[in-house]
Amino acid sequence: MIGLISIVLAYSASFLLYGKNKNVLGKNIKDKWLAAAVCRLESCFWINHDGLAYNHSGRMGGNIVLTVEDKTDRNLAVGEKLLDAQTLAELKFLKEEILEELGLGLKAGETADSNLSDFDFVTSEGWVLRLTVNDNAHKTIETLKQSLAEITQTAASSALEYMDLRIPNKVYYKFR
Repeated sequence: MIGLISIVLAYSASFLLYGKNKNVLGKNIKDKWLAAAVCRLESCFWINHDGLAYNHSGRMGGNIVLTVEDKTDRNLAVGEKLLDAQTLAELKFLKEEILEELGLGLKAGETADSNLSDFDFVTSEGWVLRLTVNDNAHKTIETLKQSLAEITQTAASSALEYMDLRIPNKVYYKFR
């Protein structure tokens, strides 16, 4: 249900901003379905499911759209491929499944990794979830579930500072 709401809201936002005019800044990108936003400083770029930037915008608030802060030194511009389609699909899947299965929201994420595979997301509880996109989202979610179950036997998960799932078969975490 959350995914459907996200899709409807993203489509509505896209339609309200563009109406019938599908060309943005002279770029002819056919798929204008808002999949995520990639940001740097005070500007964001809306990207479609292929990872292509199709609109430049200001900062966005809220948790409906997957937002990633890009801390790399690469060029961000309309018409550029800002995320690989596979990486984007896995990030969106992780965000939706973690919310649905664990009730844990992932707010804006960030990456400083030039390969765009390591991401840090602030959770709705305020701690940071570090993960690697490696075509194994189901394993990542299962590891997160098991780790949270074990950790919460000792303390509340809201007491976490971070949990790091970037290394396969290992979990690192720290309490505040």
